[in-house]
Amino acid sequence: MSSKEELYKVLVESVPYGTLFFAYGVCVDANQNALRLLECELKQLIGASVDKINGDESSALVDLKLQLKKAQMGKQKTLSWTCPGQGAPIHVEVVYVTEDGKEMVVMLKSEQDKAAASGAEGYHSKPTNSGQSGLDALSDSWEPMDESAVTSVGNPELIVDDSGRVVSERRVAERRADDGQKHYFDGLTSLPNRQMLAESLADFLEIHQGGPVCAAVMMLDLDHFKDINDSWGHNVGDQVIKKIGQALVSLVSGDNMLARMSGDEFVLFIPELADDPSKAAWSAQAIAEKLGEAVASPIFLDGHEVILTASIGIALLTDADLRADRVLQYADTAMYEAKRKGRNSIAFFDPSITQKAQRQIGMNTRLRKAMDNHEFVLYIQPQISVETGELLGGEALLRWMNADKVTNMPSEFIPVLESSGLIVDVGRWVIRTSCEYLRNFIDMGIWQDHMRLGINISPRQFRDPQLLDIVQHSMKSYNIDPSFLNFEVTESLVIEDVDDAIKKMEAIKALGAMFSIDDFGIGYSSMIYLKRLPFDQLKIDREFIRNIHRDSESRGIVEAIMAVSKQYGLKVTAEGVESQEALDILRELGCHSYQGSHFSMPVPCDRFTKLLAA
Repeated sequence: MSSKEELYKVLVESVPYGTLFFAYGVCVDANQNALRLLECELKQLIGASVDKINGDESSALVDLKLQLKKAQMGKQKTLSWTCPGQGAPIHVEVVYVTEDGKEMVVMLKSEQDKAAASGAEGYHSKPTNSGQSGLDALSDSWEPMDESAVTSVGNPELIVDDSGRVVSERRVAERRADDGQKHYFDGLTSLPNRQMLAESLADFLEIHQGGPVCAAVMMLDLDHFKDINDSWGHNVGDQVIKKIGQALVSLVSGDNMLARMSGDEFVLFIPELADDPSKAAWSAQAIAEKLGEAVASPIFLDGHEVILTASIGIALLTDADLRADRVLQYADTAMYEAKRKGRNSIAFFDPSITQKAQRQIGMNTRLRKAMDNHEFVLYIQPQISVETGELLGGEALLRWMNADKVTNMPSEFIPVLESSGLIVDVGRWVIRTSCEYLRNFIDMGIWQDHMRLGINISPRQFRDPQLLDIVQHSMKSYNIDPSFLNFEVTESLVIEDVDDAIKKMEAIKALGAMFSIDDFGIGYSSMIYLKRLPFDQLKIDREFIRNIHRDSESRGIVEAIMAVSKQYGLKVTAEGVESQEALDILRELGCHSYQGSHFSMPVPCDRFTKLLAA
């Protein structure tokens, strides 16, 4: 070692606070004070990336990395951080050695340097400092109950321990038993299980009954986790669940409890969130965002990089006069609302959500009966040439006509079909029925070679492994020329997994069918995807067409879409054309075809047959 290196080591080790050195987001050195604080050995810390979380890292290191990642994004130079297990906050200073922030020095200055408490080894949480709240009050330390627990005078069925927490006498005996770990903890993650959470929540509600509370229950569900099990097997799925649990528990501390409910669901119970409900909402939002960030950190397993997102539902608890199962139901309802919003999001429980869910449950039941009672029908909306006005085909649209001859709005029942999974069976019926209609049109001699029939494919239906077989079988059964079919998918669907979408689309196109990208312009994809994805046609969403003759911004967007489509050789169909003025502008811009009330609303098959025969 050179004299300069020796001097460097002496200086770094002599400072009375933790010091870490990062280059390109990776730790390259640290002193002993930092190692003690983060409960790491030097070999564990060297090479640790701010952008990745590994399952064998200490909870303190994981939490610090999340804070540093936020600091990097906002170019923060100082922040206050509470290390899991530490009572006093730690002052963190970040020195950016280079302007781009790729090299930095991190200094951790605290008044006390004690080892952080270990993770979930026991059964209940230590009391926290009253001044702490939210994640700052979290320490993931559960300790076994000692013999000092005494029977509650008010209720002989309850036991109160030294921390003031109340548990049932039966649970004390079970926790002390040799098989208590199996009864109350999840075998895969070692986190508390559903039983432990439910009883702890019930105890909390019982001891606080009639008094003020300000707590929260958060239900976290991993988005599209089934795809991991299907693609790589349940062994990899179990490893992912274990690592996600480790990442989440590193953020949990104090009286708060993180439990694994089942499958890919976790629940965080925070008994003391804030002083009042308004502050609690802000705190809950911040905590949920932090949980989401932890889930989204890349995981590397057996050569696979796994990146997940989570949908999180939050039930704020201000009334202790509730049952534990009802509180969990509220959090579960909010979580499904987060999924309905598009996943990778956060939603708070609202009573109106429950009412909506009840309506959807009722509709789900009616939809299942509708399949058996043959209440679904196909309408067809004509598609017209902008230039010549001739009929170019149409788009098959699903309608639900119940026994009372009442037509239900597609915007109401199609999302329920999608969320329930019924859309797969209904979608198969749509494909078969569309081919049957086409066969009839061909046999009647009214279907021409230039015509195409559009068939919508929903996200869940697109992921159906049997989709290609269904398409092939339907075309073969009715002897349909594949070039007559134009399958329509939304841009949000295809960019969920671009490579898989390309593979499936090319397999169907190899049969001779076409693909259109539907509702283009309202999603979040870039036009660059048009270059990669094998589309033949693009459909501009009605929101840009409706006011194209009155709104210069809408016209500008349509002009941009037309230019890109021309560059990629795509034909363009405009949806929602309602006026001659809009049609004139589309003709001026070179649009190929249109559909909308200006020519015709969607019509039953017999009326579309008359249009073809005219």
